[in-house]
Amino acid sequence: MTDERLRRLCGGRPAVVTGAGSGMGRELAHRLSAAGVRVLVSDIDDAALGETVTSSPGGGAPLVAAVLDVADADAVAAYVHDVVGREGPPALVLNNAGITMVAGVHEEDDRHARRIMAVNFGGVVNGTTAFLPHLEAAGGGHIVNTSSAFGLLGAPAQSAYSASKFAVRGFSESVQKQLRDNGSPVRIHIVCPGAVHTAIARRARYVDPAIRDFVTRGFDHRLPGTRPRAAAAAILSGVVAGRDRILVGPDARALDIGVRVFAGALQRPLATITGPVFRRMIVTSLSGRATATGRWATAGWPAPPVPRRCG
Repeated sequence: MTDERLRRLCGGRPAVVTGAGSGMGRELAHRLSAAGVRVLVSDIDDAALGETVTSSPGGGAPLVAAVLDVADADAVAAYVHDVVGREGPPALVLNNAGITMVAGVHEEDDRHARRIMAVNFGGVVNGTTAFLPHLEAAGGGHIVNTSSAFGLLGAPAQSAYSASKFAVRGFSESVQKQLRDNGSPVRIHIVCPGAVHTAIARRARYVDPAIRDFVTRGFDHRLPGTRPRAAAAAILSGVVAGRDRILVGPDARALDIGVRVFAGALQRPLATITGPVFRRMIVTSLSGRATATGRWATAGWPAPPVPRRCG
């Protein structure tokens, strides 16, 4: 994907990236800036957003930052009004903000579960509905909504996150069909990343502090996955190519094929494979310090084996 193709896609109009304080959002902003596209970045974390701006490679178009809670519909509407008033309607809107929680269904923090839905799903709805009329009035544009591989198939210990990402996919597919049937010049793209090494896992809400400590020591970086820069390149390439669904990483592509071919029959064998592996990886890596034995059993899973010690 060349910078020229991105510039042509935007046609001199700006791009908007939410959740730009880290990970894919930061890399999307940097990639667009390097291509000469003016980028309006937002995040609820002011300090992280500042790092995105200061770490932007030199020589690119400027990044314009604003602190924004995408779950707040009124705040998003005010932000969109300000953006369009100052910069004109964007050509590209990337609704990327997201948070998660790792907990069995019986142990979830209900308030945080609702916050996950408000940010991950509500943020996509707010960004799509607020920007869409302006993009249509401008003669076209692209709205890119971030779902997940866990929006294709539910994941253990991430019921709230999976629910929010299924909702993003369902909402976006519905809007895709509506816009196409109405002859709208605006395209909706659904992004389904697999494992991407971003800060979302380290910033997640954890019921078990031992698992949280393990993740913050670099657990996510020891697993196979896609780097944020490569994920951003794949997303933008998918938009330029006009794909309705953009799968990021070989794991997401494999899961997408599996779900399409085997449908619900894939759920039980996948849970059978991933459940014990996930538990064993946590307990073994923590050298038996994890308190997950009782907690996972509370969530309806059998207790993991206690790792043997040498000596």
